[in-house]
Amino acid sequence: PEQAGTHGSEIHAIPGAMRPLPVLISLAVFADVSAFSRRAPQVLYLYRGTVDGQIRLDTLLRGEGRDRDAEDGSSSYETSASAVKGVVSSLTTIANSIFDQSSREITINTENSNSPSSPQELMKRIGAEYTENNYLWTGNIDSSSFAADCTFTDPTLSFQGVDKFVSNVQNLVPVVDFLLEGKTDENSESVLLDIRLNEEESYVETRWNMVGSLKRLPWRPKIDVIGRTKFWYETELRDDDSVARVQVNFYDEQWEIPAGLALMQLITPPGTIRNSDLE
Repeated sequence: PEQAGTHGSEIHAIPGAMRPLPVLISLAVFADVSAFSRRAPQVLYLYRGTVDGQIRLDTLLRGEGRDRDAEDGSSSYETSASAVKGVVSSLTTIANSIFDQSSREITINTENSNSPSSPQELMKRIGAEYTENNYLWTGNIDSSSFAADCTFTDPTLSFQGVDKFVSNVQNLVPVVDFLLEGKTDENSESVLLDIRLNEEESYVETRWNMVGSLKRLPWRPKIDVIGRTKFWYETELRDDDSVARVQVNFYDEQWEIPAGLALMQLITPPGTIRNSDLE
């Protein structure tokens, strides 16, 4: 199938006149997350003291759609509470309806000539997504490393298509820029903690730390989440059995805290919510 993208797509921000809209989105985030914390009886967080200067919360599970893997503190799309998914899905829909493709120019080249030609090259490019592109905050990915119909999942969303990934993340760029008071190395980072290649099972796995300070909000919350992502890939061969390209066909992201706790970082002071339950 025709593949998406090449490295270095140009992305232009929306006009300055649209900037007040992120304020409305911010209020929606606060309202929806607050409502979630009140109305979702299946996920309750219990205070259990302070450890190393951070408030520690236990997770109490009740009812359907709960965070089933909360015993080890991690979260995936399959195990996250349905209320959490609903909040994020609603906000994504709002952002996509406001900051749609007509508001900004997004260029994706569909040529395959720049695709990785080995698993080792793919791993190198994936590492650069964190260290050079800061992609967790910017959405800038080397789209030639992904199949056009790649499936993307995180603990709150699941969808298919590299073009949809770029659209979903880039539609949030104006909101993120506003809340961060402009992205810089000091206030938003995609820290690569570890990266490894498993050629036997055909995936690259990363462990990362997404850190950012939302200085526009009065309580100045800090996003600080540690997670792991498996980039499952397929190798396409030429007629002579040489490698034509290696591309990711399944992006599987998990967080080391329950998804509900990650959302609560938006409405709590910095350091209130830990960034990992696995350390």
